[in-house]
Amino acid sequence: MPFPFSRLAPTLMLAPMQDITDAGFMRIVSERGAPDACISEYFRIHESYELDSKILDGMLNPPDGVRVGAQFIGEDEPLIGRAAAEIARRWPQIDMLDLNLGCPAPKIYRKNVGGGLLRDAEKMESVVAAARGAWKGCFSVKMRVGFSDFSEFEPLFERVLRHSPDFVTIHARTVRQLYRGEADYRAISLAVRMAGDVPVIANGDIFSARRAKEVLDSTGCAGVMIGRHAVRNPWIFRQTREVLAGFEPFRPKLSDVREYVDALCENVRSEGGRLKHLDSRLKKFLNFVAVGVDREGKFLFRIRRARGIDELLKVCDEFLLDGGNGDKLFALAPHENLCSRPNHEADTVS
Repeated sequence: MPFPFSRLAPTLMLAPMQDITDAGFMRIVSERGAPDACISEYFRIHESYELDSKILDGMLNPPDGVRVGAQFIGEDEPLIGRAAAEIARRWPQIDMLDLNLGCPAPKIYRKNVGGGLLRDAEKMESVVAAARGAWKGCFSVKMRVGFSDFSEFEPLFERVLRHSPDFVTIHARTVRQLYRGEADYRAISLAVRMAGDVPVIANGDIFSARRAKEVLDSTGCAGVMIGRHAVRNPWIFRQTREVLAGFEPFRPKLSDVREYVDALCENVRSEGGRLKHLDSRLKKFLNFVAVGVDREGKFLFRIRRARGIDELLKVCDEFLLDGGNGDKLFALAPHENLCSRPNHEADTVS
């Protein structure tokens, strides 16, 4: 069934993020102001693939009122058809499938999947056609504006539209850009003009509720998809609805952020694994959170150097609770000149 887009209110989506957007994280975000839909981390379809039951099983009990879609990445048309049929048979509750044409990680695009398919327009279209033909439910595509240059976008998008996706999400950067520089929303505006009745979802650099409204107003898109900035600020979907309704957005306190950290920690613990790895897993989230805590980046500095889960949580207490810090307000947007990750956002996060 197609996604029920509304002309009365823009659609808000949580982006697929590898090793982040599991069922537990979707629930944590939804408890703080649910998006309309969440897309899972991707599963890979290749010659020796097995469908990732951990990802797919986690989608069977979505948060109340939230629609959940499964994202896949691959380039073998017959295997894509087989995988789609298997999902329909084994997980009939899943009715939304999203094709990844945007992953910018070099280890991914060098295999000619994800963003790598944007280098070969004919092959890309063949993969889109195979997926659309094999899947009877809601089918969407998440893509970038090109591999190397914005000028590539229009002919690529025309090929995608030939196969009647139910909606298309566009990250407004090229694959080569990774997450550097600013998103170029000209592609979103162009896509809206080209797409006709196909809803276009904007993605990339939507770092606050006010930015979401600006993008919606300036491009005419049907909604926004938010990834890393929802990791930093899980209240962003609630705040966006408030801003769109003409209200001031909710301002969480740092004590609320500390409760969020506890929820993340509990989710990480539930994944299993050895205790000594919990701090590294939790840091993946805290690197995003930290850019909204203090302008000087002291919290970011300290969490990156904390060793072990106990020391990491002690640093969280110091900055988010102790000495009256708990009553301070969490920033609505990331502080300038702070980077969420030492690798300059070069991983597979939207």
